[in-house]
Amino acid sequence: MQIGKTAQNAVAAVSYLAECYRDKLGSVSSQAVADARGLSKPLAAKILTTLSQSGLVKGSTGPGGGYELEVEPSEIRLLDVVKHFELQNKAVMCPFGEGWCGNYDPCPLHDNIMKLGEDLEQFLVTNNFGKFALPGCSSKRSAEGGK
Repeated sequence: MQIGKTAQNAVAAVSYLAECYRDKLGSVSSQAVADARGLSKPLAAKILTTLSQSGLVKGSTGPGGGYELEVEPSEIRLLDVVKHFELQNKAVMCPFGEGWCGNYDPCPLHDNIMKLGEDLEQFLVTNNFGKFALPGCSSKRSAEGGK
């Protein structure tokens, strides 16, 4: 599995919602998420809509509407977010080209590449957004009001 830019931005957005959860801010706008994490508003809105459809985020429209986490931050693993933006079981690319490993002898980097993929998956499974909801955990950007 690889983590692309959209999945990275989704992790950033959810980390901000975890901070808002901690601070009991309630719903926040997609613009607030975008400003806090340096995202464009359309990208933040798209990410939050996808996460709303997954049940991780609750979205509401109208005055006072916005987005907030549907569940406790500590119950949301990084993998729970990333999987909505990445293809699952995407094989790590062999340096000899697609289709080499598994059809011929493994390439010289095969074992190392496989270990990297396993380590990344383990990282995504064992880490959750509860770390962003701990007292005293705020990004510099959030502390400066999203600037």
